[in-house]
Amino acid sequence: MSSGEASAIGAANATTTWGWTAGNGSSPPTWVWEATGPEGAPALLLLHGWMATAALNWSGSFRFLGERFRVVAPNLRGHGRAGTKSPPFSVEGCADDVAGLIGELGLQRPVVVGYSMGGAIAQVLARRHGTLLGGVALCATASNFSRRVSLRPAVRVAGKLGARAARTWPEAAAAFLKWRVQRHDSSLAQRGQRHHAQPEALQERLESDLAAFIEAGAELNGYDSSGWLTSLDVPAAVIVTSRDRVVEPRRQRFMASLIPGAKSYEVDAGHDAVVAKPELFLPVLVRACSELLAGGLDGGTAGGPSDSVTRRAAASTSGP
Repeated sequence: MSSGEASAIGAANATTTWGWTAGNGSSPPTWVWEATGPEGAPALLLLHGWMATAALNWSGSFRFLGERFRVVAPNLRGHGRAGTKSPPFSVEGCADDVAGLIGELGLQRPVVVGYSMGGAIAQVLARRHGTLLGGVALCATASNFSRRVSLRPAVRVAGKLGARAARTWPEAAAAFLKWRVQRHDSSLAQRGQRHHAQPEALQERLESDLAAFIEAGAELNGYDSSGWLTSLDVPAAVIVTSRDRVVEPRRQRFMASLIPGAKSYEVDAGHDAVVAKPELFLPVLVRACSELLAGGLDGGTAGGPSDSVTRRAAASTSGP
């Protein structure tokens, strides 16, 4: 991985590095964050959500997870630095990019942690490249995101037209993205809420590709893995964010019920648990990944939420 510009985000933890991968025939150059972890530590590969970046989604997790694991977090297509230079967005394309990155970085059967949109990509990665993985941890995600299936054809067409327009008029697209981000942040402030990420991570959003955001939104609207998750042959854990208003908990639990041998964990928090409630979310993620790596999920009951984990997540006072 080539060295990147210095950033205050990375400076928070001396073991965290960042920079561009060289890319190879199966993956484009990718901006990656890495916490090296203890010598010989197993690897976690963290996939972020829609319209986020690796830093925005995961920067508050690097130190805590890096105490036990080698942690790698890439920006996905069109998201973050040099986003407009990325290939067009597709869930399958992102999954193939991540498979190429696993080979390029020499990761040995990592556990792939997919958050929200990253969870959809992790599912497809497990289906297409399952032999590369030690397991998947699916967080705040589902097998189907659409609330109105009848609108899928219209959303697909609108997505293609919107992405084409954004690439035809890139300056206007960049200005619109900046306005949209500022409006979102102002709305949060008016509600008395705030971002939990470093300012540099928030600023990086503006380097993203509006066309890719539009394509990703349309892809997620049409995404449905329920027809094939029952044949998934990769160890899986599902972390349900039980107060989620973006991806309803019932959708998360339904996904878990489809995956053979999957074990569910519950965190008493909303869709932004990883950044808003890391003291609840991260200990559960560590447990789930550790059990995946230890083979602790063999023979588990698919989709059955663990009450003991729910209590621990809600009662935890120690965090990163």
